Amino acid sequence: MTGLMLVFLALVALIGLLTGVLAHTLISPRALAAHTTTPGATATAARIATATATLTTAVVTGNATPPSSISSQFQLSVTVAPRSVAAGQQVTISVNAFTPDTHQPIAGLPCQLRAPTDGSLPLLASWPATQTTNAQGIVVWTITTPSATPAGSYGVEAFAQTATWSFHADSAVAVRAA
Repeated sequence: MTGLMLVFLALVALIGLLTGVLAHTLISPRALAAHTTTPGATATAARIATATATLTTAVVTGNATPPSSISSQFQLSVTVAPRSVAAGQQVTISVNAFTPDTHQPIAGLPCQLRAPTDGSLPLLASWPATQTTNAQGIVVWTITTPSATPAGSYGVEAFAQTATWSFHADSAVAVRAA
C-alpha cells in the first residue's frame, strides 16, 4: 500500500512539473512581448526599488515621445506611491531606466506616462509631459487623481524609446471610495 502511494505521489509530482514547463514555454514569450515593443528583441521585466523625488509637471495631451540618441537596450520599472489613494489625492509615480544586464542607470532617456496598452482602465484622460531621466536613471511625476474617479484599479504605463529599442512597464493605482 505504501509503495502504491509513493508511485501515485511521484506521478502527481511529475505531472505538476510537466505542467509548469509547458506553461512557461507557452506563456513566457507572450509575457515578454508585453514588455518589449521592438520586434525580435528580448527583455525581462525587473522590478527594483527606486528613490523618489518630488517633481510636478505640466499636463499635456498626446503620446509622442521623441526617440533618444541612447543606443543600448534598456528596461524600465515603475513605482507608484502610495498604491492606494482617495479620488483627488496625489500619487507619485517614479520610473527607473537601467541596462538589462548590469542594472546600471540610464541617464538622458525621455520617458512618458500614458494609458496602458493592455486594455486596463487608465488613471488619467490627459497625461503629464515627457521627462528625461536624471543621472540616477530616474524620472518622477507627482499627479493628482481626478476628483470624480470612481473606486477601482487604474493603470499607468511608463514608455520610452530610442531609434533601436523601446520598452514599457505597467503599474496600477487603487482609488478608494471616499
